[in-house]
Amino acid sequence: MQRPIPWLWITLIGVLLIAPGLAGRLFVDVLEGITLLLVLGPLVLGGAGFLAWQWFKRRIVTCPACGTPSVGAPACPACGADLSQVRPAAASAKPVDAPASDAVVDVQVQDVTDR
Repeated sequence: MQRPIPWLWITLIGVLLIAPGLAGRLFVDVLEGITLLLVLGPLVLGGAGFLAWQWFKRRIVTCPACGTPSVGAPACPACGADLSQVRPAAASAKPVDAPASDAVVDVQVQDVTDR
């Protein structure tokens, strides 16, 4: 058995959308808020997650003895090596002095047929 179409509710929602009164504006504002939350919410959460990951990645210290990564520990949790003098990986990265287009590559040619 099919259910009847709820024409009363469809008409009421249509009148609320068309009506210039307080109820119509309130209904439209609530729909706009829900739509913005559904569209912009994941974008904001994704951006916050990306920034948190970058912040976390800059503070990771790799143990020089065993290679275990850790965050903020004075000693390596795996082997016990002192990590107080080790700099985070992001701080120890060397800056690029010259662009790759200016680099010189030395190539030695060898004939493969002579072997």
